[in-house]
Parts: sequence; C-alpha cells; structure tokens
Amino acid sequence: LYLLVVLSAVAGVYVILGAEFVAATQVLVYLGAIMVLLLFGVMLTRAKIGAETDLDHEQRWIGALVAAGMFAVMSYSLWEEFGDTELPESFAPQRTQAVSDEIFSTYIVPFEALSVLLLAALIGAVVVARRD
Repeated sequence: LYLLVVLSAVAGVYVILGAEFVAATQVLVYLGAIMVLLLFGVMLTRAKIGAETDLDHEQRWIGALVAAGMFAVMSYSLWEEFGDTELPESFAPQRTQAVSDEIFSTYIVPFEALSVLLLAALIGAVVVARRD
C-alpha cells in the first residue's frame, strides 16, 4: 500500500511543476490501477483470515533502523541539492491543450498501443476472475 503513497507524492510533484493534467492522469490511471490490482490480488488469493505468527520475527527493528537511515540519507541529499532552489520567474504551468496536442499528434501510435494493451489486461482480469 505504500506504492499508493509514492504515486500520490508523484502526482503532488506534478502539481508543483504545473502539470495539472498529468497529475490528474497519474491519480486516475496509476492510483486507480494499483487499487484494482490490489483488489484482484485479495479476491483471487485465498489467504487465511487472522494473524499469522510464523510470518513475523524479532528482527524488525533492523528493518526500521535501515529505513530510518535511508530516510535520513535521502533527506540530506535532497536538501543539499535543492535546499535554496526557487522556481524561475518565467515559470508557466503546462496547459492541457499542449499535452493533448502532443499525445494525439506526436505520440498517437504508442497511445493507441497502450490502450489496446490495457484493454487486453482488463479482458484477461475478467477471464481470470470469472468462475466456471
């Protein structure tokens, strides 16, 4: 579920960069797709209900220590690189029309290939989830 947090943060970065259309697409496509993927994963697996004691061990403090260390290193690196950086005065947000013009002119073939791939994945998910 932390992947949802990361993808939400990426959408937030897009908003900060002024690409509102890309941020909305990030939320709709990626967050929605991950939620559907998780729901299908939960529905298609027959996991036991309740706590499982054999899946936990006493060394989780090492993982917490490593995670805290990684967070500290990443925070320090980002602060050192971008601490005093400001957006330029001529910063203009990206308009939806410019994004759609690029998608439907320059990148029309990959866009349509991706739509066919997503349709095939949707049909495959329905076939797998269907009970005979």
